Amino acid sequence: MAAAGLITVTYSVPATAVGIEDGATVSVVASSTPHVTAANVQVLEAGTATQGAISRDGFTVTVPPPPPPPPPARIQAAATPRYSGAAIQWPVPSSSRVSGDYGPRIAPCAGCSTFHKGADLTPGLGTPITSIASGVVTAVSATDSGGLGVHAVIQHVIDGRVVSSLYGHMIAGSLQLHVGQSVAVGQLVGNLGNTGQSTGAHLHFEILLDGTTPTDPLAWLVAHGAA
Repeated sequence: MAAAGLITVTYSVPATAVGIEDGATVSVVASSTPHVTAANVQVLEAGTATQGAISRDGFTVTVPPPPPPPPPARIQAAATPRYSGAAIQWPVPSSSRVSGDYGPRIAPCAGCSTFHKGADLTPGLGTPITSIASGVVTAVSATDSGGLGVHAVIQHVIDGRVVSSLYGHMIAGSLQLHVGQSVAVGQLVGNLGNTGQSTGAHLHFEILLDGTTPTDPLAWLVAHGAA
């Protein structure tokens, strides 16, 4: 009995058809199963993304690389102190809205004064407040107590005259200074808040001539070329 899966078939083929001698026969062996070698088959498992070139039936197929991952969510950088390089600069951006001018006013809250000894600037809660000039810290309050809340006073010598700058209503815990500390122009004082007697987040800023006499702080900054 012939081997399973193989059938031998004998055909009489004219010699002229195949170029063989007269009377010769050709034996054709047919397999019930196509003969496939492992070298002719490339297996790619479902769901597998293989990067690189794949040869298939004489053609080369290049599998593209996987797409790059999406960029990470933008992280808001922490605010940093401003420094313009000038000898005198604004404590917050000069474009900040002024919500309270220097001078007489109607008291905006119980216990608030009717003469405003400074100017109120409102660039936004948490805005960094920086020293207007180099100097030495003469007073601080790190707690939310009194009308000025968390505040600091820095003494400067400008054009041969002692001048103090005052920064009030800062966020509790944001104060960066202590009494006796030397500071540079643009050094971080704290962050704008709403402590003390305040009707909203703002910087209460004062300029005290000779360390005691208040003057219009914004006019003083402009007159001294603050950047």
